[in-house]
Amino acid sequence: MICNLCDFDRREILQETAPYLTDSVCAYRAGYVAEDRRKIEREFFSGRLCGIAATNALELGIDVGHIDATLHLGFPGSIASLWQQAGRSGRRDRESLAVYVAFEGPLDQYFIKFPKKLFGGPIECCHIDAQNQQVLEQHLICAALEHPLSLLYDEKYFGSSLKDVVMSLKHKGYLSSDPSRNSSDRIWSYIGHEKVPSRGISIRAIESVRYSVVNMKQHELLEEIEESRAFFQVYEGAVYMHQGKTYLVKELNISEKIALCHKTDVDYYTKTRDYTDIHVLGGDIANPARVSMNQSARTTAQANSCRVTTTWFGFYCIQRRSNKVLDTVELSLPKYSYESQAVWIQVPQSIKKLVEKNFSFRRGLHAASHAVLNVVPLYIRCNSSDLAPECPNPHDTRYYPERILVYDQHPGGTGVSKQIQPFFTKLLNAALELLTSCHCFGDVGCPNCVQSLVCHEYNEEIHKDAAIMIIKVLRLVKPKPLLYFMSRLRFVFLVQGVLDAEKSYFEEVHDSYQKP
Repeated sequence: MICNLCDFDRREILQETAPYLTDSVCAYRAGYVAEDRRKIEREFFSGRLCGIAATNALELGIDVGHIDATLHLGFPGSIASLWQQAGRSGRRDRESLAVYVAFEGPLDQYFIKFPKKLFGGPIECCHIDAQNQQVLEQHLICAALEHPLSLLYDEKYFGSSLKDVVMSLKHKGYLSSDPSRNSSDRIWSYIGHEKVPSRGISIRAIESVRYSVVNMKQHELLEEIEESRAFFQVYEGAVYMHQGKTYLVKELNISEKIALCHKTDVDYYTKTRDYTDIHVLGGDIANPARVSMNQSARTTAQANSCRVTTTWFGFYCIQRRSNKVLDTVELSLPKYSYESQAVWIQVPQSIKKLVEKNFSFRRGLHAASHAVLNVVPLYIRCNSSDLAPECPNPHDTRYYPERILVYDQHPGGTGVSKQIQPFFTKLLNAALELLTSCHCFGDVGCPNCVQSLVCHEYNEEIHKDAAIMIIKVLRLVKPKPLLYFMSRLRFVFLVQGVLDAEKSYFEEVHDSYQKP
């Protein structure tokens, strides 16, 4: 969204001040079709384009030639990413300039206060979950083309889930074996339709299912969007931005996974109204990160599989300059669910009772989740889009779980949540330091501590002092056996994403629960 808005504002400014430069800068992101990305790269390399407003899609694997300067809007999520992005310029022993523009977020402000932490800090380790089934399926398809697979010999390379993934690919028509041989001795060969399956697999995204955004007048494919993100960007009435131009989505064909749009000129953008339910899976079986006994014993946090279900029921039309809500529109879309991974810590009833003597426990949990999420990149290499916290809706009266939880926002999980588990006590300490060192006034804090740009609740229902109390006491809780926490686990829901306009919606839902 930032990339698109920057490109849109840039286009408007140049049209008024230097029209001849309007088409000399364009946007670039992973969702663009390969042909468009290659075209942008060629034009930039040749000098026809003077600049690009890009996401981190331009960070790795591309030599774009002679770049004089890079402008970094906000901390990208890791020191490694910042250096890699800055390294796009100054190739071939040429001088270059890199400018880091800090946002109001906690990490940006932290590095502004302590620049040596940024420029002298070590490069972070890269963590990935190699057992993510969607990733492993695509990897094995390519591997089987090069050399047949063996369950007996290849498990040491591809992990314990190899058999399950091979069976899945068999049912999907990608792999075949000689049925006369024992199952463990079978050799699995590639029989898919694609001669070179790697060409259909994206190295920029986990998901293989995507929605196509098509300009209906010119029959032009504008972009492909991952299925889990599609309904946040394209739906009937949505304003879709592409290369600094606005399009209005007229039709969404869910069965064909195509969004038809046409070019338009409007002074507003759209944002969905939605909520997300998180169901922690596993019963009495947890899936902690592989750490030593001493390391695990330092925290009561658990890493589990979870099911994420998002429901969309409307969208806002928001004026670009003033951010004023111009209209609220109802929307009916199917729910979208996927399994992922989460790290969470139970907050005991004793802490709840203590906090509720003076503050709202619910608002404190929300603020505490924001604070923990804000300090994760200090310990784990990740982007802001990799993780999400639990956020209560101000108008939903359903049960809100008494825990601090952070989950992977990608189907199957990326492994980041599992890696957080052994560091959770350190995260609580860092979050407390973040909150107590910020001298802002008011219950809702500020962008330097508990407010978050990625909060679907627009930072409503947060209380800084309540979060401080929760984290202070929670750090003193001694770890108990895993079964103690699992015995308390029950089906719980998390709701995200709405403001005052949702109040009537949730009141109707609440009333319907009361009817016999």
